[in-house]
Amino acid sequence: MNFLQAGTRRAALLALAASFLLTGCSGRYVITTTNGSKIITPSKPKRIESKYVYKDGNGQIVEIPAMRVRVIEPYSKEAAGVQTLSPELK
Repeated sequence: MNFLQAGTRRAALLALAASFLLTGCSGRYVITTTNGSKIITPSKPKRIESKYVYKDGNGQIVEIPAMRVRVIEPYSKEAAGVQTLSPELK
């Protein structure tokens, strides 16, 4: 193996590791409110005093009173209440 191949391999591994780290940090979350509605956020809401704060998809800051929040959990189809349709077997 020559030096160029080792350097290319090292750069590829570094890029792969960086992509895993970056995608792990930015995940969607589901806020379930006390009235049962669900809000999908592009990042984890932060609790500041008596409210939760997050940026919506347009970059606008949104605040929700903590009293209205029942649970905050990482996004999944189940958490978001998305029903998947399974095809009927024939």
